[in-house]
This record gives sequence, structure tokens and C-alpha cells, in this order.
Amino acid sequence: MHRLVCVSLMLCAHAWAQAPAAPEDGPAPPALVAELFETVVKLPVTVQPLYGGPHQGEMVLTHFKPPGDGPFPAVVMQHGRDGTQRATPARYRYTDVARYWTRRGVAVFVPTRVGYGDSGMAVDPEFTGDCDKKNYDVAAAATNVQTLAAIDFATKQPWVLPNKVLVMGQSMGGFATVVAMGAKHPSVIAGINFAGGGGGDPVNRKANPCGYHRLANTFEKAGKANGGSTPMLWLYAENDLFWGADIPRKWHEAYTSAGGKAEFAAFGPVSTDGHSLLSKGLPLWRPVLDQFVAKLGIAPPKAAGAPPASGYAAIDDASKLPKVKQDVKDSGYLRFLTTDLPRAMAIGPKGEWAFFSGDNVIQRSLERCAQTAKTACKLYAVDDSVVWTD
Repeated sequence: MHRLVCVSLMLCAHAWAQAPAAPEDGPAPPALVAELFETVVKLPVTVQPLYGGPHQGEMVLTHFKPPGDGPFPAVVMQHGRDGTQRATPARYRYTDVARYWTRRGVAVFVPTRVGYGDSGMAVDPEFTGDCDKKNYDVAAAATNVQTLAAIDFATKQPWVLPNKVLVMGQSMGGFATVVAMGAKHPSVIAGINFAGGGGGDPVNRKANPCGYHRLANTFEKAGKANGGSTPMLWLYAENDLFWGADIPRKWHEAYTSAGGKAEFAAFGPVSTDGHSLLSKGLPLWRPVLDQFVAKLGIAPPKAAGAPPASGYAAIDDASKLPKVKQDVKDSGYLRFLTTDLPRAMAIGPKGEWAFFSGDNVIQRSLERCAQTAKTACKLYAVDDSVVWTD
């Protein structure tokens, strides 16, 4: 059964105690994020490219965790693909995604797959051949090896719940997520596909990816192998320049008709290219994803001491904002809506305003507003509810 929603190995490892030194003529590596307990390890994996023999490499794996000892659920976050820019970034991190999950008490593991960045580019195991001869099963096998390696490493950490792992990915990482469902790892409880696919070219083949029927066949195999045992959420924007609005639905139909279980969340236009849904569409996808993972026992964070919703306005209706100037309604409030939970916004008597996202949001937003207003402010919104009263 599926529901349509409309509105995207070897387990030994050695840790890098700190970010590796950069070459003298190269840029410094990014500093590790202490508050997210960011750590980097390497895992040995063996992949089979389309041409040549098996390749033994080391997959760089970045991981983050919430504060405390856990054990926590975990997410394996798979990155996308630019076949012409495989050297950058040197290491995939997705720190905004990590913050989303760690706020919900979930650890995050981000592979940089072999063929990209610091994991080495001696081979390209996700190369699938010429446009009219695509072999997406090759990429499926290569990504599965590395997804499973990341899962097995994660579940061996004492601070991870070994029976509560999700797989998530964007673009080619979404493809990797879908095909990983066919592997039926016993620890995996769900998959989340953001704008997943392959063979796209937003310039020369806008909304017409190479061999999309062949990719549908690969997704069909994954759906049949999974047999509906693992729920998925697929999220796409209608103005995705890589796939367009219709082809992702065909992929979804191939997966679910074969037995896979997946909800499809369709969103309107996001920025100038809906392929950026993950990075630019948080106000759209965050409530949908929160609802999906809540069914898995992963609750969104809430502001402590929040007053009840007043019914004054819908949270996304900027036109009802009282006292503030028009530019706040036009753009300022959107900045508040693009922040994650917990969050709060306050308004002063002459239209002063401030918001905060993170810890102790009610007090901090009121204090920020009062600093500008020079007097007390009132709460307008907390989390996903308007609490303002006249």
C-alpha cells in the first residue's frame, strides 16, 4: 500500500581526531562543529565500476550526534552527484541537515562515497554509461555497498539504537536511498528521498534525464525486493530542472507498483530550480517530514512553556502580522518561517520585532525585541502556531 500526498563490508575504521592538515598550497579544511560532536572516520569498501575490475577504497564518513549518551536513532544521509565536479567538496557534511536531525535526537552519518572528494577519484563507480545506454544497476550496487557500510558502522556505536536507522538522500543520494530499500537491512526503518534520480542535465536536457525508463526499472527491482516492508517518503518540487514534474511520479509508480511502500509529497515551485528543495524549501518540507518521522517515534522539538494557539492567523499567513511594516510581511517573516523548531517571534508596540530559533526561544525572542522597542514585547508565534491576541 502507498499513499499520495500533495501540497523530495568491512567495518574496521580509523578516526580523524581532528580535521586533517591541508596541503601547503590548498585551502584549509573546514573546522569540525563542536556543538554537533562532528567526527570523521574512514571505512574500507570494495566497489565494482562499470568498466574494469573491483576497486578497494576508503569511504570518508562524517558523523554528528545529539548531546548526551543516547542511544539515539540514526540517519545515513547520502549526497548527490555532479559528474564533472567530483573533487568538490572534499568531504560532504550537510550541517543544516545534521542540525535538523540532532534537534530531534537523531545521530547523523554522512558518507562521501568512493569516486568523490577525499574518498578518492581513481574510479567513478557511479558512472552508468552513455545517455542512451544507461546501466543504473551499476550505480545501485556501488551506492548500496557504501550505504550498508555506513549503516553497519553506525549500529556498532554504543550511542546508536541498532534497530532504528533511516536512510536519506538528495538527488543521486535519493536514488541511493530508494535502491537501499531493496537491500532490506534489518536496522532500516524508513527511507527519505529528496529529489532523487539520475542522468539529469538541467541545461542540455531540461526535465528530460537520460534513460529515465531504465532508472524506473532499477527502482522497480528495489520495490519488488523490499516488498513494502519499509516505508518511504519521496519529496519533489514541480520546477525541478533535472527531472521535471512528471518523471518522478513515473519512478514512484514503478517502485510502488512492484510492491514498494512510498508516500509522494509534491511541492510547488522552489526558487529558480526545484532541485534545490532540500536546501531552499525547508518551510515546505519540514512539516511534511516531521509528520512522517513522528509515526516512527521521532518527535519534533517544541518550545518549553508555549502558550496555546490563539486562532488569530495561520502560521504562514504573513498578511495578518500586526503593527509591523510591509517589508516585514513581505520578507522578514519569511526568514522566521525558514528556521527550524523550536522557534518564537515577538512584536513590539510600534512594530519592532525579533525571532529566535534554538534553546530557550520564548525568553530570547522577547528579550531581543525588547532591546529594540525599549519596552516589553508580545509573542506573535511559537513553533508552528500563532499565539497573538489583540
